[in-house]
Amino acid sequence: MRNKWSAALWAAAFLALFGRAGAVETSAKTVDEIALVVDQDAMTRGEMEEAIADIFVAQGLKPPTPGSSEYEEARKEVVESFIREVLLAEEADRQKLEISDGEVDHQLDQQLDAMKKRFASDSDFDQGLKKEGISEDDLRSYLRDQLLRRIKAQRVLQMKQHDLPGSVFVSDQEVKGYFSQHPKDYEEARFSIILFRIPPKSKPSYVAEVEKQANGVLANLKGGADFTAQAKKYSEDPSSAQNGGDVGTHYRLDLDPELAKGVFALPEHGLGIVKTPDGVYIVKLEHKGTADYDTVAPDIKSHLLKQKQDDALNQWLDGLKKNAYIVEGGKVVAYQGSAPEFQPPPPAPAAATAANAAQTQTATSEPATASGAQTLSSNNVPVTTAADAGGGSAGGTLYPTLPEGGGLALDIMAQGFSYQHQDLSDFYSPGVNTSQDFPFGAGFHLGLDVALDPTLQLDFNAEALRKFTETVNFSPSNGSSYSDQWGAGAWGGNVQAELLIPLDESTNFIIHAGGGYYFLLGASVTETGASVTENANLSGSNFGGDAGGSIEFFLDEGKTASLDLDVTYRYLKFQPVTPKLTVDSNGNLPPNQLSSSNALNSDGSPAEIDFSGVQVGIGIRFYIDKEGS
Repeated sequence: MRNKWSAALWAAAFLALFGRAGAVETSAKTVDEIALVVDQDAMTRGEMEEAIADIFVAQGLKPPTPGSSEYEEARKEVVESFIREVLLAEEADRQKLEISDGEVDHQLDQQLDAMKKRFASDSDFDQGLKKEGISEDDLRSYLRDQLLRRIKAQRVLQMKQHDLPGSVFVSDQEVKGYFSQHPKDYEEARFSIILFRIPPKSKPSYVAEVEKQANGVLANLKGGADFTAQAKKYSEDPSSAQNGGDVGTHYRLDLDPELAKGVFALPEHGLGIVKTPDGVYIVKLEHKGTADYDTVAPDIKSHLLKQKQDDALNQWLDGLKKNAYIVEGGKVVAYQGSAPEFQPPPPAPAAATAANAAQTQTATSEPATASGAQTLSSNNVPVTTAADAGGGSAGGTLYPTLPEGGGLALDIMAQGFSYQHQDLSDFYSPGVNTSQDFPFGAGFHLGLDVALDPTLQLDFNAEALRKFTETVNFSPSNGSSYSDQWGAGAWGGNVQAELLIPLDESTNFIIHAGGGYYFLLGASVTETGASVTENANLSGSNFGGDAGGSIEFFLDEGKTASLDLDVTYRYLKFQPVTPKLTVDSNGNLPPNQLSSSNALNSDGSPAEIDFSGVQVGIGIRFYIDKEGS
């Protein structure tokens, strides 16, 4: 009975020889060779040849000859892709990621059905399996292992990429630095083209004939011919031809360097010929200039952020590769880390030809604009880079929501709080009915924040608090009815330590805790009843503290102003409280409660005025010396 590896090799042979349309022809010997081993997984020579061929077939190109530079470049891409897939699948196993059998089996059935359709009948399919000496169960098991590995790798990569936006940051300073160090990249031009294509490796006589035709059309245009009509008649770029040659407005960095050089060399409203690797262009330049910073800053930031994410994920994948056992062509492959893609100042994106830009314009049914131009590769495929993960402030730069160390911020906040204790409930005897008219308070906070470093700052605050009125109605033994009203305010200062945690590019979460010293302000009790009115002012002071958290939402692109929503628990209790009678009591105030040196509760304990409770605030913070974008 054949072992697992033998069955897998024959299954791979079947796939390479019969399974896919357009697969390269390979000998059985080539198919059976192990070309690449990554830990416990392997790729056969036949699988590798087929994967290389698929890269070119997908682009409508003929697969190159083995040993050529194009072949070697594709081979390296296939090898790296397989290594990553295996290592990501192993990471999924380490994380105990569960993939349902139903998900795998569903895709497996679809793949087998598609494979069988390439044969004239089920009988021919069975004969193909028999010829290779494998059963359908062998093939199914082989395909299932491949699918499961691929699904695991995709799932882990998706999870990692999901964490990317909040893991690396691009500061406003980096964006400005890129713009200032690449002044020509964002020169923009609006122009139209007539393209005469020249295929690669064309004979000189053919090139000369194309140039002669282009010069003839140029002469017609200079003689007064309509450019739109000539473009529709002669241009070999269908996308721009149907628009009369118009390709819209593009930045220099969006264009093939040779085309950009020729376009920007023309004067405004000029007309001329530009030669590039893909052909001869007649270019009509309508306008050229330089985009302003505010217009291009979002595009630059997205570009730099993508590069940093690419670097971070590559570093993470390199960490997986560092401990892997990799054998290629019978030789153990030594670990080599990926070079970071992000280098301050970062390189410009890949260029595109005007023809490709025009195709993008047509696909969106909108004229291509400078702010929305898409960067394309030479084969008209959108340029993407490997996503990246990592933490912290990449490149040593600060997350834009965080202040620089030593920076100052002014914060103003309005507060509302619900206190947990009714002061009168203890002051009067248990038989007296007390009521809280409105058991809430309000306050105002003014603070100066000093950043010790980007994530830690000290907040020096001045605060004013006010409890709303508390009332009690009672009748003493003489039958008279009295009403007492208490009101209390407090003011003081405290110092808070604040920890800033960036959530995204415009939001911080802030954890804070602190304490300070407070004084009663405007605290008094007034008693009215019969023909008597008495008043006692109350004084006291004490330490207090609070702890809580807030969400900071930045209101401007420069991150200089933010809206804060805060929830805090405050502990602040004044005890003892010293009364000062401002009206003769005539014996009507409860005896020994306000006439002593300190106010007393009905049980003889010191009375208190308690501001403790949950506080909700909304405020504005201004970063005084933080430079806006």
